[in-house]
Parts: sequence; C-alpha cells; structure tokens
Amino acid sequence: MVKILIACSALVLCSSLCYADSTVQYSGNKFTALITRHCAEGNVSCDNVSIESKSKATGRSITLKGKTININCPATCDFRGYEFKNGAYTYSLVTDDSEKWVYSIYHGNKLISEDKGVIN
Repeated sequence: MVKILIACSALVLCSSLCYADSTVQYSGNKFTALITRHCAEGNVSCDNVSIESKSKATGRSITLKGKTININCPATCDFRGYEFKNGAYTYSLVTDDSEKWVYSIYHGNKLISEDKGVIN
C-alpha cells in the first residue's frame, strides 16, 4: 500500500512539473504583454499559448490564444516567436536572436502597429 501511495505521489508530482506553465514578459515602447506556454517542458512547438497584451497609450488590454512560430520543422524546429489570431487581426512576437523582439499587429495583410522590445 505504501509503494502504491509513493508511486501515485511521484506520478502527480511529475505530471505537474513536466507540464508546468511557463510565462515570460514582453516590454516595448507601445505594449506590454504576458505570454504563457501551456505545453510540456522542452517542447519547441506549442499550440497552446496565451497572451495578455496591454497598450501603454490607451491602457486597453486583450487576451488571446495562439501558438509558437517555428522554422525548419520537422528536422530541427527552431523557435522564432508567437502568433495569436483575433478574427482578421494577427498579433505576432518574433525574434532572430532572442534578445530583440518585434511585436506586430496586422489587419489582414496590412501592418497596423509595430513595437520593438525585450522579453524577460
């Protein structure tokens, strides 16, 4: 009975640690955002990402669901950022070097706002 309890405890602990949410914060001149990955630790690709974004100018905020942006998949799958959709609008945070980030908002194919910042 004790072995079963220990095994169950280990399983619960591993499942909560292995699938723990990971949150980072974006800070730019126009926007701030909290980006949370709701996927297993170590996975480059994640289709369960959320963003809470806030305009510094207006104070308005939006919360969206999205996914990671990756290139060279499935061979090496290099992480490049995040993409979130809201009807005809696409919100993306992309980087080439993980130090400088560009936050872009598109309506269809038209760029309506762009911000540069960092993720901590």
